[in-house]
Amino acid sequence: MTVLPEVRVQATRQRPAVQADTTRSTTTIGESVLRQRQPDSVFEVLDEVPGVAVQGGPRSSGMGFNIRGYTDGEDVRIELDGVGKGFEKYRFGGTFIEPELLKSIEVRRGAQVESPAGALGGTVSAQTRDAADLLRPGQRWGARTRIGHASNNDETQAFVVVYGRPSESTDLVVAQSRRQSNDIRRPDGERLELSDTDATSSLVKGSWWLTDQWKAALSWVRYQDQGLQPYDTTGGDPGAFGKVQRRIDDDTISVQTKWADEASGAQWQATVGRSQTRVRDHMEEKWSVFSALGTVDDDVDHQHTTYDTRATLPLMGPPLSGDAAPTTGTDSTDTSPWRMSLHMGLQGGSSERTSRRTTSNANPQYADGYNPAQPSGSQDRIGGYLQLDVKRDGWQALPGIRWDRFKTRVVGANATALLAAGQPDTITAQRASPSFTLSHSWTPQGWTVFGTVARAFRPPLLDEAFAKSSYGRCNNLSLLRTHGDGVRVPGYSATARVAPSSGICGNFYEPELSRSVQAGVQTHQRGVLGLGARSAFDAKLTAFNDRTEQLLETLMASTDGSGELVQPGTEHRWGLELEGGLQWNDWQARFSGHRMQGRTFNGLSERDLLTVPADRLQLSLGRRQTWGEIGLRWQQVWARKYFKDNTQTRTGRQPSHRLLGAWAQWRINQHITLDLAAENLANETYRLDNGFASEGVEGAGRNLRVSISARH
Repeated sequence: MTVLPEVRVQATRQRPAVQADTTRSTTTIGESVLRQRQPDSVFEVLDEVPGVAVQGGPRSSGMGFNIRGYTDGEDVRIELDGVGKGFEKYRFGGTFIEPELLKSIEVRRGAQVESPAGALGGTVSAQTRDAADLLRPGQRWGARTRIGHASNNDETQAFVVVYGRPSESTDLVVAQSRRQSNDIRRPDGERLELSDTDATSSLVKGSWWLTDQWKAALSWVRYQDQGLQPYDTTGGDPGAFGKVQRRIDDDTISVQTKWADEASGAQWQATVGRSQTRVRDHMEEKWSVFSALGTVDDDVDHQHTTYDTRATLPLMGPPLSGDAAPTTGTDSTDTSPWRMSLHMGLQGGSSERTSRRTTSNANPQYADGYNPAQPSGSQDRIGGYLQLDVKRDGWQALPGIRWDRFKTRVVGANATALLAAGQPDTITAQRASPSFTLSHSWTPQGWTVFGTVARAFRPPLLDEAFAKSSYGRCNNLSLLRTHGDGVRVPGYSATARVAPSSGICGNFYEPELSRSVQAGVQTHQRGVLGLGARSAFDAKLTAFNDRTEQLLETLMASTDGSGELVQPGTEHRWGLELEGGLQWNDWQARFSGHRMQGRTFNGLSERDLLTVPADRLQLSLGRRQTWGEIGLRWQQVWARKYFKDNTQTRTGRQPSHRLLGAWAQWRINQHITLDLAAENLANETYRLDNGFASEGVEGAGRNLRVSISARH
């Protein structure tokens, strides 16, 4: 008799194209959706996620994320390979990620205990490709190339990647993408001025398996864009402030490591990284409102460092078999009455911005190149969390708490003005934020109900706290609300002065405070509707109710006439989010949608919260074959209210619209693939959501994308 060596086989179920977490408001967009849609920016695929919208535009440099009506740059955290990104510049977006380099995009809606403070709206986290995502079975080295064309703006996109495994314990990816296009064509056939693209992206990534349980990865991502662009890219009328010759350079370096012991359930992961975004604008005389008297050059440089370490320690009972996310439900195969583990993390980093403006007419407002409206400065932050994970008989409880501290400092002329006025040039904010999640799962019935209560806070951004300008918040016009709409702060004369002599209100701000309540139900069913054992149905319905107090933008003089500066503003938003899908043999269907509304109080009056995304429903149906796949997508967006003017007193309604899309893939042979994607097939006229709750710019007309890929 011959005794053969023990062979261990481990398999992972193929995840759907869009996957929703069982109990958290987290949705992951997989690589198959990125392939089907062929997007030219990460913003184009986020309509797959309920509660999320894109505002501003239509250029990617002018777009921003809108999660449940949270729209400020600090309200939504952006991560690339775990490294935090962000960019502050007046009327500018600042998210530069090439989708061709990605394998997934995870969207976490609402504040969560694992996310650093400030992200009241949530987090958008993108992960770049690994060689393992590209290599075929048994392959050691490979290469792929793709050439694509888009009909709407005559975009040409070229992509090439080389990948492989230099040794049994390492892999390597080197990729580059180039996009060039003309201006976007609207449904009426007219071109949208200053919307062309000339962008290049690169990725170098290597991974090393130190042991079977321990992996480390190093990645470097570069993005470059240049050309004649609108100065104001986020507004509903891009170009109203003029045009600039702009160059964007964005780099992200990330070192990640992860260790997991399957036998005990213990895990540890860490990320250390740095991102830098530099934007250089050149304005010839009379090109913009800022260069009316001479040429102007702006140079803004943002640098962010990130360190993030997390661990899971099992305390009682056997580990969850194959469960990398401890909040995804209960394992029905475990007979132990109790399971308990501890999740903990330490996170921090720093951000630094250098801003410089020079003019040909020696404007004294910008002495030595300093721009008081966009000052230079830095922010240091540190935070951590503890969360206990307790499970018994289908019940799961997750009590947790996180603590964060921010220290923000301005430098240069604004710091000098503050110190001369007896104000500090540094502000700090720190607070503990508790959270609690309770869920119950019925197995094998496949149902889970859940509920979460969480608190969070957000300190002011550098611009919010320390900017000094006539259009900012820290002047008598703004603090007394004398905007010409007839509503002003009572108890003060027309000549009253309540603004500090420095013209900067940094130490008068208090952090925004948020309370979020979520509850819902999730189900996973097999053999539904008599479709047989090869069918599976997933659905999740989440209700949320968020309230934010001490709104930073509502800084004003107290109505008691004392001259004290207060933040009485509040926002209250509530709604429903639906997501799920059906798989049956070769057929796949996805659906997502949301319905939400809100109210806001600015300290003097209450009105509807118009920054919440318009109600939306999206359906898609596709079929996979041996030769490829085909699919259709339908999206209904209902009417949205918007402000007609800057006084925000008159409103209008953007009409409802429907968008039709399609995709197809033909695998000609094992080396060559043809992909087709269509957007706005009916050439529907519609408008995007503006970044300031006003009427958005007109969206793009019909667009057909075709690409051919070859791999070896």
